[in-house]
Amino acid sequence: MPIQESGQLRFITENPFQQVGFDVLKMDGHTEKQMLPKISYQGKTIVFMADLLPTIGHIPVPYVMGYDTRPLLTIKEKEAFLTEAADNQYLLFLEHDAYSEICTVQHTSKGVRLKETHKFKDIFN
Repeated sequence: MPIQESGQLRFITENPFQQVGFDVLKMDGHTEKQMLPKISYQGKTIVFMADLLPTIGHIPVPYVMGYDTRPLLTIKEKEAFLTEAADNQYLLFLEHDAYSEICTVQHTSKGVRLKETHKFKDIFN
């Protein structure tokens, strides 16, 4: 309240950085207003997955974390995002995965699944 009352708190309603290749995706299933940075660089798009997709083991749509605040919303958001990621060959940066830094996904007969894993250093030299 003190920050808001002093006039120093500003809520962002539009992304001022989108024109320079930086966007923020907002998701509400895991926690309200979770933000996923989406960066376009050197002809590639990389998305920091935060808790929407913590590891490659969580790629199947129903595999969400047990402490999501709204797991049914997480499933809906995750399905829409993974479809977009597969369609556009996004690089998914996995914060919580101890073995896989980045992955790509693809459409299969069983839904969106893992395509490849990559090391960050091999993607952006």
